[in-house]
Amino acid sequence: MKILYIYKDYKGRRKQYGKLMERCGCQVKFLELRSKKIKNQINIKDFKKYNVDIVWFYSPFYIKYNEDFIDYLKSKKIPIILYGQYNPQVPYAEWNKVWDKIDILFVQNGEFSNYLKQRKLNSYYVPFGFHPYQYYKTSYSKKYDISFCGTALVRDSFEKDKRARYLRSLKNYDVHVFGESFKGKVDKISVKSYKTHDRQRKIYGQTKINLDLPFFHTVPAFYKDKFHIKNRLFEVPATGNFLLTTRCNEFLNIFDEDTIGYYCDNIDSLKDSIDKYLKDKKLRQKMTEKAYKLVHQKHTFLHRFKYMLDVVKNNF
Repeated sequence: MKILYIYKDYKGRRKQYGKLMERCGCQVKFLELRSKKIKNQINIKDFKKYNVDIVWFYSPFYIKYNEDFIDYLKSKKIPIILYGQYNPQVPYAEWNKVWDKIDILFVQNGEFSNYLKQRKLNSYYVPFGFHPYQYYKTSYSKKYDISFCGTALVRDSFEKDKRARYLRSLKNYDVHVFGESFKGKVDKISVKSYKTHDRQRKIYGQTKINLDLPFFHTVPAFYKDKFHIKNRLFEVPATGNFLLTTRCNEFLNIFDEDTIGYYCDNIDSLKDSIDKYLKDKKLRQKMTEKAYKLVHQKHTFLHRFKYMLDVVKNNF
């Protein structure tokens, strides 16, 4: 297959999607855009020189804001494929006009995929994964009891920021936060910066309990009680370290309770789970060994793209 892959890179993750398609035998042309919200970045005249069978988008924003280009692809019957996520700032039903234009939707949220299927769209649930060259077995002496790498919910106030609120509740533990956007939001807790995959991987290796706070960066009530799967769910186990995340069906369908730790979506349960796993090093080690084996056998991004490209071949 000859594919034009349209994306904007982020920390070396997204361009690699196209490289993985090449590893699977596809001829891939790369078109990196400046920003997801700039209108009409894709020039039809320039596109004609690519001579491709399929156009593959990383983000639905590129479809929403390049209407003339999408209409041209439709007129030429060139398949449009997406592997990505919805806009978390608005309920996903508000973007139905975008979803209707896509021939195959590979989406990273199970509930959203089911919604699309109910609308009779060609949708497949394909969660995030990890790149093994970025996240591999890493072990150091454990200098942190608990750590969290990520960003604050910057659109929310101090009081409403759920990530910050959960972290503030742990101020009596040895907890370390990596992400400058938390400064001023988590008093009496160490906040440091991190910028690279290498740094993040090393933090995972130095931490007894790597915390996941899978809450949305958003205000709409539609997402209030939903959870947002992120690369962290796979990257921590890929390094051979322990992950603690919120219990929900989507995560449990990927990781059994004997591979990663879970807490219910309340602070008391979070503290109970932390207390349980901090005092039982052997249990953490046993679980991380199972999780490490599982993610490397099933959940790399290469696994994801082999599956998606098989689906594409069967559709066209």
